[in-house]
Amino acid sequence: MTSNDLATCLSLAQEGDRRALGRLAAFARPLIERQLLRYPLGDEDRRDAAQSAMMQVVRRIGSFRGDASFTTWLFRVTANEALMLMRSHRRLRAHLAHDVDVDDAEGLQLLAGAPAEDPVVEQEREAVVRGALARLPEHYRDVVTAHYHEDLGLQQIAERLAVTESAVRSRLHRARTQLRGLLTEAPELREAAFAA
Repeated sequence: MTSNDLATCLSLAQEGDRRALGRLAAFARPLIERQLLRYPLGDEDRRDAAQSAMMQVVRRIGSFRGDASFTTWLFRVTANEALMLMRSHRRLRAHLAHDVDVDDAEGLQLLAGAPAEDPVVEQEREAVVRGALARLPEHYRDVVTAHYHEDLGLQQIAERLAVTESAVRSRLHRARTQLRGLLTEAPELREAAFAA
């Protein structure tokens, strides 16, 4: 869809033209799905987030003012849906090491069979995660703490650290990769996993 076609389609969709809204949805869907690949979501959660984002686009198209490009607006809507889904999942799980999302660290999935209600296992998990976090370089640890403990978005972290959003995204990705390696190497993790 060319930028002129998109502008026309947007204008018609905002006026309530269902056909234009359908074309806009068809244009938006692959962009939403591609963006959701950046988030640590399973396939089912990714489908749910895509559906929620599409519903928000349809509901809120009338409020699109054009201050930013449509794709920028679409990415923000998608990011909000993904982050809300991730936050709701975090609230349902036991928080480890000050709310670090263990699914992002993937290494802790080795402990999935251990009973979560066992306080000893919880303390061991927390100690392992804290130890891994402590081994990260400070600039990675700051980003992980801000994102997972304080629930800050990438832009908020960028403003706080006076770096670009791209730098925050890169640091977060590298930090998760290092955490994954540290957690899977931790002997305490393997012992706890086999004891479960």
